[in-house]
Amino acid sequence: MRPVPRPDRLSALDAAFLDLETPAAPLHVGWTLCFEGRPPNLAALRRHVDARLDALPRFRRRVVRPRLGMGDPHWADDGSFDVARHVSAMTLAPPAGDGELRALAGTLLSRPLDPVRPLWQLVLVDGLAGGGFALVGQAHHALVDGIAAVEVAQLLFDGAGPATASRWTPARPPSPAESAGAAAGLRAGGLLRGARAAARALTAASPRALRTSTGMLAEARDALSGLVAPAPQTALDRTAGPARLVAYADEPFDDVRAAAHRHGATVNDALLAAAALALRSALRRRGERPHALKALVPVNVRGDGAPSLGNRISFIAADLPVSDDDPVAVLRLIRSQTRARKEAGHAGPLDAIARAADLLPDGGRRAVARVIAGAASFNAVISNVPGPPVPLTLLGRRLSAIFPAVPFLDGHALSICAISYNGRLQCGLYADAAVVPDAVDVARDLEAAFAALRAAPPRPRPPWQGRARTRRDLRLAREVTPTP
Repeated sequence: MRPVPRPDRLSALDAAFLDLETPAAPLHVGWTLCFEGRPPNLAALRRHVDARLDALPRFRRRVVRPRLGMGDPHWADDGSFDVARHVSAMTLAPPAGDGELRALAGTLLSRPLDPVRPLWQLVLVDGLAGGGFALVGQAHHALVDGIAAVEVAQLLFDGAGPATASRWTPARPPSPAESAGAAAGLRAGGLLRGARAAARALTAASPRALRTSTGMLAEARDALSGLVAPAPQTALDRTAGPARLVAYADEPFDDVRAAAHRHGATVNDALLAAAALALRSALRRRGERPHALKALVPVNVRGDGAPSLGNRISFIAADLPVSDDDPVAVLRLIRSQTRARKEAGHAGPLDAIARAADLLPDGGRRAVARVIAGAASFNAVISNVPGPPVPLTLLGRRLSAIFPAVPFLDGHALSICAISYNGRLQCGLYADAAVVPDAVDVARDLEAAFAALRAAPPRPRPPWQGRARTRRDLRLAREVTPTP
């Protein structure tokens, strides 16, 4: 008899995305991949994908929730897995343009995934004007976050190793008793490790360290208060139903990065600034003029050697100044804010809560997830994911564009996600179709905002700033110069 593998347990954050899903707000990550060349044969695509899944075991697994709370939710091999259930094809009436592809992608990404099957789908789309084809995919947020989705996608492309025929056979799922025993062992081990770490910290603590710990607690309080502080009420703060629209924006990455660097900012700062300007226009079309909006910004908290699948993200809040139409002023305000929050470690407290929730029984983890989700207040999700800097191919066909879609919780209506790929910054807008019917206009506003940032010249520094920089440089020089 084959040995029963140790249960592949969902983390508290993974499970939270299942628990927080509603019929009006499916919580899957999506993407539209655009390719050059003739579309591949569906059977060939299925064979290619299936051969790659040995490196992605959770893509053949489904979520199991033990009865009566006997154990934690975990991934178990789907004994009836068939790649044909997950890789399909559709043909648009040719010649289909960008609008028809967006409409189909929105329809596909409106559909929830089947909870009794592995939580992903991939649809090959042909019939596009000018040739080429697209792949519209989705994977549940319990399975991947944005970073993991990019890593998974790269495994499916050419050059990720030989795609030999798979010999996979499903493993026997753990029994309820085995699942409960494994959960108890993992929880006890986590508590023991946490107690040992706390004891070592207290034994070694000096008065300075204790003062630092007090400061860390204050920083944690500030970070969490930023997430729960009320966001302005706008027309975007509702979910009408599961129907979704997608829209795309495409920018030269080097130009965006250069524009950000001219003002001492990052690409992520530039994305937030462009989003602020675009949302300003969107709200004014609705007759609304708030002073600021609040964005929920995912932050990657993976360390070296962290597993690719699953969620290792935290969140910070970013205030978007939407009362100002000066792109440089908006960028500099956001730059100062994000820099201060990064230095204060605002992503850490929520990550720590998520890790601590792993030690709770399933019911406790669900309660924590719902309390945090209910307390967090924001108007939109804005995310930036680093992608591959070099061109990729699939079955010899060149990938020309990646447009991501990230979900939002029930009660919201819009997310914006950018990914860098092969010299481009490609943004996907994912919107409630009834609440944001002008998603394409918002995407055009986003492109206009990036263009304004690229065109804005650097502003001269005030004299006091130059003097302060000179004093700092002299101080640093004295610190590194050896005393004779």
